[in-house]
Amino acid sequence: MRKRNHLEAPPIQVMYIMADLSPADRPAELSDEYVLCAIKVDANGVLCMRPDFSCGRKPYSVETLLSREGFEYTIENVSKDMSRQEQEKERKMYREMYLRHNDFVHSCVGNEFELPPEDTLRYVVFGEILSAQDFEKDNLYIHMFTDLPKNWSADRNQQLSWITQSCSVKTVNQTEIAYFSYPFHFELVYKKSQYSSSNEESELPQFPRLMVEVGAFDSWSRHYTEGYSYFQLPAKPGIHMEKAHCWRPVGNSVFDNLRRFFTGGTPEIEDPTYVAVPSTFDGKFLSKFGFRTQSTGTVMARFNVMLQSRTFMESKANKRSLGSLLESLGITAMQANITSVLEAFKRARMKMVQAREAATQELLREARPIYKGELDD
Repeated sequence: MRKRNHLEAPPIQVMYIMADLSPADRPAELSDEYVLCAIKVDANGVLCMRPDFSCGRKPYSVETLLSREGFEYTIENVSKDMSRQEQEKERKMYREMYLRHNDFVHSCVGNEFELPPEDTLRYVVFGEILSAQDFEKDNLYIHMFTDLPKNWSADRNQQLSWITQSCSVKTVNQTEIAYFSYPFHFELVYKKSQYSSSNEESELPQFPRLMVEVGAFDSWSRHYTEGYSYFQLPAKPGIHMEKAHCWRPVGNSVFDNLRRFFTGGTPEIEDPTYVAVPSTFDGKFLSKFGFRTQSTGTVMARFNVMLQSRTFMESKANKRSLGSLLESLGITAMQANITSVLEAFKRARMKMVQAREAATQELLREARPIYKGELDD
């Protein structure tokens, strides 16, 4: 069965300009007809002609199959130029078409800009799992879910877990890599609880994490756990490229490795949040001493983050209103007056210093030295 692309091409109408190049001594056949020009127009109104108008260039050539006779021809546009009325009519038609399209877009989008509630932060992530590399097995897939810290919430119908397609591994520059290009998105809301303590109010909010589990299966339907890791979702808006280094738990005996090799059974984590900070942990210090792991591969992801809050808008509005308020109060003139006063003070100070130096020199000239003879008298 022929595979069909999910993006179907628009319908096309084609007109051919052909020439009958049959010899004069025999009747014309279908093989004597040759295409000189093809004109195509699609449903979007795009007109395409091949070959193009000659416009003084070298003529096009065509050669018959049997007699090998060569013919040259040119394609010229002999249509009359449009009059001013026709040009104005065409511009008016396009203007009306653009206005109708603009009205249609406004009707779909709306005029009101949606804002989150007060004292809340809307956190929107458009992510993509790009690739996974340096893993032991083939036919990889990734299971991921979003771990929400305290004071974070999501809509009831919001999807927070995903499973990618299985992807075969290929060798690129001596590296085993699997390309997923799996897109996903979600929207979260952060709102600080009104019953939080003073210590919690002083702490910075923790942003969510994207937990990742890499799995694989073979032709015998044996399942393998290839690695665990997580992405700390960015706290700044923009595009971020992130890399997560994975590991998998290992058993305490050689039988665990034999079981992984023959039957595909591998140790798994009971609590997926144990990859970062367990959801049941309430202490200050977390120790994972004694938990045996083995490093595996890495997962690459791209995050496009958007933050929206009324606080951002109010802070910018306050800056604008403060600037306009300063201008309305004549702060610019006040600064000019202060500058003139400072310059006058500097000039007066320089005059005072010069007067003091002149008085000192005058006193030194009037004072005469006292000799020893005058003291004896």
